[in-house]
Amino acid sequence: MSSFRRVVVTGVECSGKTTLSRLLADRLGWAWAPEAARTHPDVLSSSVSEQTFDQLHDVQSEAAAQAMRNGDSGVICDTGDLVLRMWSESVLDFSWHPLMPAHPSVDLHILCPTLDTWEPDPLRTLPRLEDRLALEAQYRAHLKHRLHLVAEGDSAEARLENVLSQWPW
Repeated sequence: MSSFRRVVVTGVECSGKTTLSRLLADRLGWAWAPEAARTHPDVLSSSVSEQTFDQLHDVQSEAAAQAMRNGDSGVICDTGDLVLRMWSESVLDFSWHPLMPAHPSVDLHILCPTLDTWEPDPLRTLPRLEDRLALEAQYRAHLKHRLHLVAEGDSAEARLENVLSQWPW
């Protein structure tokens, strides 16, 4: 049985997922899989479809599989299928689910709670704190039945230390 682990950092936009995922991958010496949507042509041209979500899922799964083939102990993914599902519900008005389950499977989700501050970005659509908090509640509901941690803290470093203090392995 492999000891390889796949960890997905999830949460609403502008919650510090990229920062935390990079810090965690660096600290653990694991591979890091960046958010694929940042460079996907459909996303950049605002023309996402169901196939876009399938492709984003495949990119993340392939990055995790490559880390496993490379002999890494694990991979920290900056977002994953839960983000894709929640995003599809708001953009396409249906709940996207992958055709094939994530492989390697996700061992742990880390939720980044909503930050009070807002940093404008072409891919972000929820500048109102109230909207982001409502979406965070939905993430928490989805994660209730999955192995997950919540990255509490006022800074990226505090969140990192909080996650590591709860680390299950």
